[in-house]
Amino acid sequence: MIEIKNLRKSYSCNFESKEILSDMSLIIEEGQWCTIIGPSGTGKSTFLNCVSGLLKPDSGEIIYEGINLYNLKEEIRSEYRRLNIGFIFQDFKLLPHYSVLDNVALPLIYDEPKTALYLRAKRLLDTVGMKEDLFNRLPEGLSGGEKQRVAIARALIANPKVLICDEPTGNLDIDNRNIIIELLKEFKNKGQTIIMVTHDEEVAQYGDITYKLYLGNLETNEGTI
Repeated sequence: MIEIKNLRKSYSCNFESKEILSDMSLIIEEGQWCTIIGPSGTGKSTFLNCVSGLLKPDSGEIIYEGINLYNLKEEIRSEYRRLNIGFIFQDFKLLPHYSVLDNVALPLIYDEPKTALYLRAKRLLDTVGMKEDLFNRLPEGLSGGEKQRVAIARALIANPKVLICDEPTGNLDIDNRNIIIELLKEFKNKGQTIIMVTHDEEVAQYGDITYKLYLGNLETNEGTI
């Protein structure tokens, strides 16, 4: 489903160029849960941003079902990303002045009739275990686990082909971490493709395949790729 070819990304620091990602290539199959692990500063988020079309690499290709993301014009790439890729972040990224229900519906607010859109948003909130009496609450009135459930519902509102998860359990206690893992397992079992980065090896074990990001390269038990 996703082919990553010869991905390279560098940053300039103090007039020197530092390579973060070095000639990385891999294939992610449809319905696969692919996990990237590694300590802070190894480029995990940079990798996700490149793969999701948010950050143009220095060189290499990111191909979704035959479509090379970085051959698309920015507007078209943004639209493709909005409709095909759902994002789940460590810090939730909920809009503070909008209700739970509004936060879930907002990505498609100008695309669909509001009645149908909000009905689907309510169903998704129910799917992730949110109580109906919280639907009109602002994010500041939610626990960390509740915020992440809302973020997952928002990520699913466009029925994306891929879920991009950047440390989705990093700010959660163990109980809420386990709830989020169980939700992701359910979505994966329904055929959802998941790409996750995490520093938590317990979380990583739930993926179908795990890569370690080290010195700009991905490593598996079979060696560097």
